[in-house]
Amino acid sequence: MNKLEKHQYIENLDTMSKDYSALFVASFSNMSVKDMINFRTEIRNNNGVVKVSKNNIVKIFINKDEQKKTISEYLFQQKILIFTNNPVGTAKVCKKFEKDLKKLSAEVAFFDNQLYTKDDIAKVATLPSLEEIRGKIVGLINAPASKIVRLLQRPDQDIISILQNKKD
Repeated sequence: MNKLEKHQYIENLDTMSKDYSALFVASFSNMSVKDMINFRTEIRNNNGVVKVSKNNIVKIFINKDEQKKTISEYLFQQKILIFTNNPVGTAKVCKKFEKDLKKLSAEVAFFDNQLYTKDDIAKVATLPSLEEIRGKIVGLINAPASKIVRLLQRPDQDIISILQNKKD
């Protein structure tokens, strides 16, 4: 990679950093092409993008942002960058692949202006997804309304059954 290509690549990483709300750094080793394709597909399904980059270039990109500078101490051996707008879903995918393959491990993540370690990422992976939370909220909002409707319909049914008993 010449200087111009490196500069363009770093600019691309900057753009992705602005487009996505979270950044994960994961280590991987001996992953087959099939495993990597499956991983990238699952990350893409969770609003994310996977980038395999040289650590020196990533360090240049990270050192531009004061808040992200602490990530550079995790950049050794082979690493991948995961840019995502769904940190919980991405943490779940990383945890799943770590458990199943034992060839990938999310080392550190940065979102909400905070650095998350491997243990923190494992805790984030246990959280419900945004869709699950929305479903629960809708269910909680609808529950009282459906109870009121059932109660309002109930007296009519009681009166009808009483009248039918009187008729017989």
